[in-house]
Amino acid sequence: MKKVVLFALIAAVVAGALLYFYLDSLEQEKTVEIVYENVLVAAEDIPAYAVITAEMVTVKQVPQGSSHPRAARSAEEAVGYVTESLIVSGEEILPEKLKQPGQTESGLSYIVPEGMRAVTVAVDEISGVAGFVQRGDYVDVLAYTTTTYVPEETTEKTHGTTIVAAQNVCVAAVGTTLAAGTDADDTETVYSSITLFLTPEDAMRVVQSAKGGVVTIVLRASGDHDENDQTPVVNDMLLDQAS
Repeated sequence: MKKVVLFALIAAVVAGALLYFYLDSLEQEKTVEIVYENVLVAAEDIPAYAVITAEMVTVKQVPQGSSHPRAARSAEEAVGYVTESLIVSGEEILPEKLKQPGQTESGLSYIVPEGMRAVTVAVDEISGVAGFVQRGDYVDVLAYTTTTYVPEETTEKTHGTTIVAAQNVCVAAVGTTLAAGTDADDTETVYSSITLFLTPEDAMRVVQSAKGGVVTIVLRASGDHDENDQTPVVNDMLLDQAS
């Protein structure tokens, strides 16, 4: 009888131990280690067409796999780029929705220098330097117009005048392309307009010149950015030089 009781006690102890280890293993299985990853989010509302600064973004840790797979992971992937639309505070930053200033693939508005304007001028084979102007060249814009003056004790007179409407301006585009150059094998490259980077004041002078007279593009040599201090030329000056 005593052996039966002892055997029962041993069996109970073993069963209890097994139950304990079993329950402990279940508890360990419920403990899951969470792995985090970095994701770049907006630290504040970022307006559309704004240049992203370091203060506008922050790195946030989120459970691995919970963020967008194309989201930026560091500030370097977004700072300096331009937004296409509003990014609200806390929203993940997607690099493919950003534009980089200076890249022609981003469009013309993203390569216009700060404080400048892009103005398109109609040209032909003569006024457009026979098709030799390329994006990145520097040019002067000359305007031929008719001016009126009143000599002393005489009636009003007019004469043709050529002035420098804008000088040392960069060509932003040729025709409708932002390509840096043309194909050397393409001998029939033709464009009917060029787009220039101008200051607001020069933009008004060029537009007024184009509407009130004839505009001619003068191509500068590579590296030539000297000031053109040439005074306006009138017809009488040509006669004086001829004599």
